[in-house]
Amino acid sequence: MSMLLILKFVVTVVFVGAAYQKFTGKVAADWARWGYPRYVMYATGLAELVAVALLWWPGLTFVGVGLMAMILMGALVTLVRRRETASHVALPALTLVMSLAILYLSYPL
Repeated sequence: MSMLLILKFVVTVVFVGAAYQKFTGKVAADWARWGYPRYVMYATGLAELVAVALLWWPGLTFVGVGLMAMILMGALVTLVRRRETASHVALPALTLVMSLAILYLSYPL
């Protein structure tokens, strides 16, 4: 299995897991604490699922990774501004790095 497929699979698991937590309300308390209404949480979960679909859709990997990067940057800005612990910031940061690696491996220079 190639490194590209491994990275795509890991990022997919992270994004689907994150969307699941949003749709089941498991992270609703965090979103409320950060000042976001519940509909933003659900919209983010939907965007995460769309990003995963685009990641795997032939010819749309770039768009999928771009959407993932925007979602992850939003998460990181929120977490840093709200002074969350480094362990809370680590997963989105690592996932962003993996997403950018997917982009690099998908579109070599």
